[in-house]
Amino acid sequence: MRRPFLVPLALACALLTGCSGTTGSSASARSPSPAPSPARSESPRLAGTVPSSGCEGHKAASAATGQHSFGGRSYLLTLPGNHGGRTPVPLVVDLHGLRSTGFQQAVYGRMATVGSARGFAVVEPESAGDRTGWKLPGMTGGAADIAYVGALLDHLERTLCLDRRREFATGFSNGAGLSAALVCGLRGRLAAVAPVAGLNLARPCATARPTTIITFHGTADRVLPYRGGAPFGGDRRQIPGWMMPTNGVFVLPAVPTLAEGWARTFACAKTRRDVPARGIVRVSRTGCKAGVRVELYTVRSGGHTWPGGLPLGLGRTTDQMDATKLILDAFSRT
Repeated sequence: MRRPFLVPLALACALLTGCSGTTGSSASARSPSPAPSPARSESPRLAGTVPSSGCEGHKAASAATGQHSFGGRSYLLTLPGNHGGRTPVPLVVDLHGLRSTGFQQAVYGRMATVGSARGFAVVEPESAGDRTGWKLPGMTGGAADIAYVGALLDHLERTLCLDRRREFATGFSNGAGLSAALVCGLRGRLAAVAPVAGLNLARPCATARPTTIITFHGTADRVLPYRGGAPFGGDRRQIPGWMMPTNGVFVLPAVPTLAEGWARTFACAKTRRDVPARGIVRVSRTGCKAGVRVELYTVRSGGHTWPGGLPLGLGRTTDQMDATKLILDAFSRT
């Protein structure tokens, strides 16, 4: 969950467009509880585009690349070059890890630059100011950040011309856990999610609507162990008090177990295992409800890192694949 690094400002600005923009569970035994965010009456996989209200006339250009605020929090917005007219674009919500920021996440995972170049609007929101991290189901007030993301999506749909059928979420570590929790918490609003090093922070729920999940995790992750167990090797001093589960027990399930659980939830009928690159094992589950899929990329000897990203996490970062590209490939196919 923790990614302790500081990015020099010059490097960050070189890597991230719009740096001078305008302002404007835990894995306890509980399943995520739905947040009070509006469910979609249409499936996110219906054919065709579903324009947001921001596509209406003068509203289409009411927001721009840069830093903005909503609900007492700031967020970084990066728009593709084709935004500004009445053509809806897909949206990626990119969630930072514990003790990190939206800006650092944008630089670390490169989702803002790569995603916008591929036609996605990308938003990196900040967690609440009194805690540099996200609440998850199983914690006290565990639905708060799910509700915030839902409200932020409402806000962005009003101020941008978005395709409501193609809204996605990704994130690193603690942010990855929230992206997974959004599947149940937003009740099918998202078409796909891509948790990186944090799938096992949230559990499937019986009422989860079919959603494509593509996830990545290293077998040598000592922060959120791949094979399950206590975070940070059981060192509770590393865990903020607000993050502790309400039952006081913070034991994570194994990542493959969680991936299998999501596949069962979506009634996936086929499983395929392959090695797409050296040191990478992919398990793909297809034949699922509504045509979704669940894919787990296991990085042998990989640490608590973003595959293909800057070597700033804890442990080894593989250069054999680019998680950002693979995530956007998956979102583009959804």
